[in-house]
Amino acid sequence: MKKFFLILVVLVSINCFGQKSGLLIIAHGSPSEQWNQPVLNLENQVKELLKTRNISGFDEIRVALMEFTEPSIATVVNEMENNGISEIFALPLFIAPSGHSIYDVPTILGLYYNETMVNEIREEETKIVETKIKITIGPTLDYKNPMKDILLDRVRKVSDNPQEEALIILAHGDENFIKLWENLVDETGAYILGQTGIEYFDKAFVEVGQSFAINGVQLILKASGKKKKVIVMGIYLSMGVRNMADNSGYLMMGRVVKSNKMFEGKNIYFSDEGLLPDKRIAEWIADRAVEWLNK
Repeated sequence: MKKFFLILVVLVSINCFGQKSGLLIIAHGSPSEQWNQPVLNLENQVKELLKTRNISGFDEIRVALMEFTEPSIATVVNEMENNGISEIFALPLFIAPSGHSIYDVPTILGLYYNETMVNEIREEETKIVETKIKITIGPTLDYKNPMKDILLDRVRKVSDNPQEEALIILAHGDENFIKLWENLVDETGAYILGQTGIEYFDKAFVEVGQSFAINGVQLILKASGKKKKVIVMGIYLSMGVRNMADNSGYLMMGRVVKSNKMFEGKNIYFSDEGLLPDKRIAEWIADRAVEWLNK
């Protein structure tokens, strides 16, 4: 009887240790602490949200950053493994499928091997994960699109005469997945127009400010020539489009001209905020986590 009891205890212990799960929230990361902090704050927000929902399926919930700074993906996965985590649900907190979510993150997690990709990542001094943990990667934010309601609320706050307003949405985009990005932005724009009565809509893909002067300025100026007010929103995780307008520029006659000089005297509203901070991003993460637990 004692021998049977000992075997039972061992089996139960093995089963318990084998079921420790971790939720890994992965974002791009930035050299800017101002960009990183709203993302890092998601860790406690999601913990509290799952606690409120009485969801106890995760032994650890962590945020990791793909580039530039700690906590890196490799650091967090290593810490999870040391703490006995045996399976991870990894959520790439990117707007839509891109090279980052399809290739970079799986390569860093050790789930995808391509010699060129591996060499590029190592040249960037990003460590590739080596682990025995089972890792499952979840969807990007375009899945069940929480962005459209976030942007709708922000448009409503500044809209006062929809018939005389234009809506411009900027997003990062990825030329290799451009159809998916176009569908996402068009869906978001159509939803906002349907809810507000604004009739003029256009979009541009701007890689976090680098191409604002090329792809964004003329589009916005065109809208300002047709409507009395232009509302410019961005689908970026942790950065507002005003930052782009204020800090981008182009070369003219041998000198750099700030993009915002082109907007002087025009009624153009640029959003100060990225998608964060907004509780609906944490709620989206929690919803995906629960779906995975119930798989």
